[in-house]
Amino acid sequence: MAIRNLADVEALESVPFEERVTATSVFELLQGVCTRHPDRLAMRFLREGLPDEPSRDVTYAAFGRQLVQAANLFRALGVGPHDAVSMLLPVAPETFVALFGAQYAGVANPINFLLEKEHIVGLLRSAGAKVLLGPDPELFPGVWAKVEAVRAELPGLAAVIRVGGPVERPEIDALHFETELARQPGTLAFRRDIKRDDVASLFHTGGTTSAPKLARHTHGGLLVQSWTNAEVMLTGPEQTWFNGLPPFHVGGATLSALVPFGQGATVVILTAAGYRSPVVVKNLWALVHRFKPTVLGMVPTSWGAALNVPTDGFDLSSIKICQSGGSAIAPEVAKAVTEAVGAPLMEGWGMTEVHGMGLMNPGLGECRLGSIGLRVPYLELVVADVADGVVQRVLPPGEIGHVLVRGRQLFGGYADEAHNRGAWVEPMADEARPAWSPGGPWLDTGDLGRLDADGYVWLTGRAKDIIIRGGHNIDPQVIEEVLHAHPDVESAAAVGRPDGYAGELPVGFVQLKADAAVSPAEIQDFARQRIAERAAVPVEIIILRLMPLTAVGKIFKPQLRHLAAQMTLERLARALVGDGVPVQVEVGAHPQHGSFASIRLTGPVGARQLEDLRASLAKLQLRHEVLVDAN
Repeated sequence: MAIRNLADVEALESVPFEERVTATSVFELLQGVCTRHPDRLAMRFLREGLPDEPSRDVTYAAFGRQLVQAANLFRALGVGPHDAVSMLLPVAPETFVALFGAQYAGVANPINFLLEKEHIVGLLRSAGAKVLLGPDPELFPGVWAKVEAVRAELPGLAAVIRVGGPVERPEIDALHFETELARQPGTLAFRRDIKRDDVASLFHTGGTTSAPKLARHTHGGLLVQSWTNAEVMLTGPEQTWFNGLPPFHVGGATLSALVPFGQGATVVILTAAGYRSPVVVKNLWALVHRFKPTVLGMVPTSWGAALNVPTDGFDLSSIKICQSGGSAIAPEVAKAVTEAVGAPLMEGWGMTEVHGMGLMNPGLGECRLGSIGLRVPYLELVVADVADGVVQRVLPPGEIGHVLVRGRQLFGGYADEAHNRGAWVEPMADEARPAWSPGGPWLDTGDLGRLDADGYVWLTGRAKDIIIRGGHNIDPQVIEEVLHAHPDVESAAAVGRPDGYAGELPVGFVQLKADAAVSPAEIQDFARQRIAERAAVPVEIIILRLMPLTAVGKIFKPQLRHLAAQMTLERLARALVGDGVPVQVEVGAHPQHGSFASIRLTGPVGARQLEDLRASLAKLQLRHEVLVDAN
């Protein structure tokens, strides 16, 4: 059934999900697909990202056999149902073989290899890692040194496995994944009774700069995510997807992998580096012309880069749906994508805690630019007033509140119970809920938003302080701890300021101690030397005479975010209209958009300057207006 509106979502929910998908594990789902479509291509892998290079193709028959062999291998290495197979791997066919094979033998644990060694070691210990996989330098250079550093801290690992590259590499002491797979039988050497509530994966939340925590992905949650997302994205065996997203993120592992695999579609893997490869970005439209994908999904920064590549001479008509997630995309960028590609851009919303995408604009319905769309089937969503961990009132359409979700697609909680405290919100005692819903606590997404009359969700801000730079989460505390360590800083806070490319950039506000004479550049240099992740280094330090405070003495970050946006827009406007035109910018709270900017220009402004200003502002996620007073 095609989803066009909220009524279609509710109609699908009239049938119990267990009747729609009878498999009880991801492994069972994929084995069924491999049996039904043995000759269809499951994966096509490009090593360099060139439009004319030969691809390495894997059929579903071969994929199914390799999944069995991977499960057998991990069990032979001692992996049991509660042991983790951890992997520091890029996007590659072997990564998905390891990921889904590990989910049958034990628990898969993909980890971002860009994290600091200490973070990785902490995650491996928390996950109970039994086996660790890393990429051969030929597959993805620069990671194996980190694998060696990590294994030195974990002497209890049963095995370390090298993925890709030559069979023999004497300088590396590790098993070779492909060689070990070939030694395993193509039929299961053991049987495991997997329940839907069993943990399939441990995915860490956060990006390269926030303190990560492990979220339990269940087999049942992944099955719901795979089916519901496929319904919205119109995915079937005849479809082809591009995947250039990292597999340690739900976008690369579930949305762009499990969703198409679960339907028997073909996934084209755009090199081990994916969309981070400049070669891929340069040749993207030529690759579309060659492989004819029907679904093309990227994060907003990748879409921005792709728009700089001419589409002339390339046939893009195969693309039926463009998809964007990871962070909000500016409406004007979304319009530009639709105009360039000739297909609707479906903005959506997801998070690790819902196994992937939980809201999307409907594939056959109206894509409302600026909205993150409708909830997917079997996922409840309300916008509510929340206080002391309890829903006080479910808000009607148009009112801004906390976005709360619950339902079958939610994760099984965090591995560390301490992280579960404060993540959940108790429902109202007299709440109304759909017949299929078991009720229970809500997950607080950390987002603020509103519903419109048709069930579309519009995000207006964040209740939590995470800064999202190019789809990566940055914990402000990482920045603030360093700023507070400066001997001349009295108090400090980090917030995001709007940016046309990255969405947000981190900036630091500081209040100095009495008689301190340090400069912003000196404080920024101090932070640069002490913040390990480059993405978290504040792009600017702003010194305030007094920090804005709440009634109870806490730093009032909404005012700092408005101030950062105001300063950014003032500079942008002055740079484009010139010093001769007075510019006044006001940024504040708005009942519909959360935050809103008003840019007033006083005096004569050239048509070209005004056009350039409007075009630059259109790239920002911040809603705004430009007022011109020529008198």
